[in-house]
Amino acid sequence: MKASPRVEKELIERCKAGDKKAFEVIVLHRQKRVFNLAYRMLGNLEEAKDLAQEVFISVFQSIEDLKEEIKFDAWLTQITLNHCRNRWKYLKRRQYFNSESLDDPIETEDGNMPKAIYDPSDNPETLYEKKSIQELIQRGLLRLKEDQRELLVLRDLQGFSYEEIGQLLRLPEGTIKSRLHRARMDLKEVLEKVAH
Repeated sequence: MKASPRVEKELIERCKAGDKKAFEVIVLHRQKRVFNLAYRMLGNLEEAKDLAQEVFISVFQSIEDLKEEIKFDAWLTQITLNHCRNRWKYLKRRQYFNSESLDDPIETEDGNMPKAIYDPSDNPETLYEKKSIQELIQRGLLRLKEDQRELLVLRDLQGFSYEEIGQLLRLPEGTIKSRLHRARMDLKEVLEKVAH
């Protein structure tokens, strides 16, 4: 749940003044989105958890530098992407990547929780197909170039507009559309290979 622009501005100002409670509210409102972005970029649950924590540490340490004209969500996404890029390079050098199955539960304080939300209208066969498709897409994303994965995650999974992506990646809209089209074609090709 996102706060209204006025409330959010007040929270950010309080954070800049060192108010930890205000920062906790911001984290609560944004942690799921940061985690999802990190997970889609890295494909590993534990790495995404760790990275999300690091992102919020960075945000807390540098929030004083946030200029009023910059949107907080764009700034947070940029920090998350930068952390993802650095972690990807670090893990790639160590040949770390193994995708986790979407069938593996997420550990929470209240016990294990499935990654996919159960829809009672789904029969077991449909549920299996959905999980298989999600897992296939995640594996496909991890095989793309980093810039392609970023575009697909930002646009198709996170729902950013072309304008917002342009501001984040400092690219013109036409370039984004062209690269996104190429990324979708490459993902389709990868998915066809992975599926067979």
